[in-house]
Amino acid sequence: METFPFIHVSGSAVERGRKIGQLAKKQIIHNINSYKQIFMDLAGVSWESATTRAADYIPWIERYDKEIMDEIKGISEGSDQNLLDIVALNARSEIILNTDGCTSLAVVPPVTRNGDTLIGQNWDWLDKIKPGVIILEIEQSPRPTILMTTEAGIVGKIGMNSEGLGVCLNLLGTADRAMGVPIHIVLRGILNSKSLSQAVGQVGRLARGTSANYLIAHKEGEALDIEATPHDYDVLYPADGMLTHTNHFIGARKVNIQDTARIKFPDTHLRQGRANKLLLAQNESADAQVFKTVLTDHVGYPDGICRHGELFPPDLGRPVAGNTVFSIIMNLSQGVMELTTGQPCSSPYKIYRFTTNRQIEPLFMPKGRA
Repeated sequence: METFPFIHVSGSAVERGRKIGQLAKKQIIHNINSYKQIFMDLAGVSWESATTRAADYIPWIERYDKEIMDEIKGISEGSDQNLLDIVALNARSEIILNTDGCTSLAVVPPVTRNGDTLIGQNWDWLDKIKPGVIILEIEQSPRPTILMTTEAGIVGKIGMNSEGLGVCLNLLGTADRAMGVPIHIVLRGILNSKSLSQAVGQVGRLARGTSANYLIAHKEGEALDIEATPHDYDVLYPADGMLTHTNHFIGARKVNIQDTARIKFPDTHLRQGRANKLLLAQNESADAQVFKTVLTDHVGYPDGICRHGELFPPDLGRPVAGNTVFSIIMNLSQGVMELTTGQPCSSPYKIYRFTTNRQIEPLFMPKGRA
C-alpha cells in the first residue's frame, strides 16, 4: 500500500531541521523543482524572483518565533539547499496567491458518537506535489509534540499535537495584501499551542502575509474557526456542535471584505453546503466513518468535496483544476490520525498515533524514524 514517508525528529530547533533536511532531502528537492514550474505557470514568477521575495519574510518569521526560523535554517543545512529556497517553500502562499482549495470540518460533543472531538479535511492541490508530501513527527519539549502531514521543507501544515489540539487549513483570498507572517508559519504557531486561546493568539499577534482560514479544535470538546485577513480576523463558534469551511468567507465580518477566492473557486459554496447537509443528517452520531462519507462525496464532480479536477481542463466559469492530494481525519480525544495517499474514494485511510506516547503502541509506524 502506498504511503507518504514518515519522519520523526527531536533535539534543538537546528538539530530537528537538519534531520528533516537529511531524511527528506529527496522530497524537498522535488518540491523546490515543482514550485519553480508552478510559480512560472500560474503567476509568471521566476524562482530567482521568488527567492528574492522570500528574503523579505525572514525578519517576519524571526520576529514571530526565532525557533521556527532556526528549524528552517537547519532544514537548509541538512538538505544542502539554499536557505532562500526553503524560505520560499514556507512563503509560497504569499509569493504567489496559492490556489489550493480544500474542504474542512470539525465536530464536538454532544453530536459525536462517543463524545470524541474530530477534525479533518481534504487537501486539494496539484498531483505533482504528492511525491513531496511527508508525515512529520516533531518532538520539541517543552513545546507539544507535533504529528502533521506537510510538504517536505514546510515547517507547519495540517495536523495535531500531544496536547490534543488540531488544525486544518483553507485558502481564502482578499484584495488586502501585505507583508507579514506566512500562513505556514502561523500553522506551526498554532501546532505549538497548548490551548485554543493560545492558538487564536498565535494567529492574531502579528500581521499576516495573506488571507487564510484556520479550523482548530481541542480534545476538551471545543472547536473554533478563524477567518483571517492580513490585518484582521473573525472567530466562529460551532453551530449545533459542528463547523465546516471551504474557500469563501462566511463570518459576520465578510461584509467588509472583498472576497476574491470565491471567484477562483465557484465550487466552494456547494462543497460547504454539502458538508453541512451530510453532517446534519447524522443526528448526534458523527464519527470517523461519517467524516469519510463526507470527504468522499462526489456531488459536483469533478469539483466536489472529493476532487478530481485535473481530469478535465479548466473551462469558462469552472474552477482551477486540482485533485485531492490527501484526506486527513484526526480524533483529538484518542490521539489518532487517519490519512489517505490520494483521493479518499480510492485510497484507504491509514492510522497513525504519536510514537512518543509510550503508553499507546502505534498502529502504524513506517520506516524513517531518526
